[in-house]
Amino acid sequence: MADITLPVRYYRLGPKADEAFVEAEFHFANTDLTMPAEQMGLVLVDCWNNHPYESHLQRTRQICETVLAPIAQACRQMGIAVIHAPSPGQARLYPQWTRYAPDSDLFGPSTPGPQWPPADMRNRCGDYAQYRKPQHPRLKQWLDTELQNRRIAACLEPQPEDFVIASGEQLHRLCHHQGIIHLLYGGFAANMCVPGRDYGTRAMNALGYNTILLRDGTTAIEAAHTLDGMWLTEAAILDMEMIIGFSATSTDLLAACEVAEEA
Repeated sequence: MADITLPVRYYRLGPKADEAFVEAEFHFANTDLTMPAEQMGLVLVDCWNNHPYESHLQRTRQICETVLAPIAQACRQMGIAVIHAPSPGQARLYPQWTRYAPDSDLFGPSTPGPQWPPADMRNRCGDYAQYRKPQHPRLKQWLDTELQNRRIAACLEPQPEDFVIASGEQLHRLCHHQGIIHLLYGGFAANMCVPGRDYGTRAMNALGYNTILLRDGTTAIEAAHTLDGMWLTEAAILDMEMIIGFSATSTDLLAACEVAEEA
């Protein structure tokens, strides 16, 4: 298979040359990474067809249709594994999820769960209910009535050759068997599940994988005072570039695939 040479961006925690070693001299930097296509995987996190936050759903739909769907198709053509990670509950709606699933996922854990903190504390119930963060009643209503209808967005429907995973352990097993060490990430939300899931960028980077976030292939759940500037999205991307790994654009990835295909 071909090699993919992808321009990536990271945040340089230091001056470019002999400038003072102060934060004012820290800036973005760029480099090219050359990766064998067969060692690459595209991880699509929580690319859902519905969401309780309507404004967030509008952005994710557009990104899924205009950015992630073309990227997924290009990756398939190049032999890059397409891996859907739609959260554990939704993953089980797709037959592909049983591939690389550990016995504990398929048949249940064979050992008891953690004993501390107490179960009621972990579930924020009983004597510990006061520590549960208040949930908006409309969100609770949505979770009670609409969550069962949540699936992967139609434009990203898993193909027979794709993978679907429900846990970080399953993703790790898949990558080990397939020889994947470079993980491209797209999906949602940039400040929540993409970095925070056990198959997200932080966990997989901690295991030693090379993680690259498609910065035009994600968006955060914003706050009222950050929405105009999409500041939480920018902060999530910067966190990726500063601490976790690299970022790239879908345009550059598509162009890199085209060059590799023509070579």
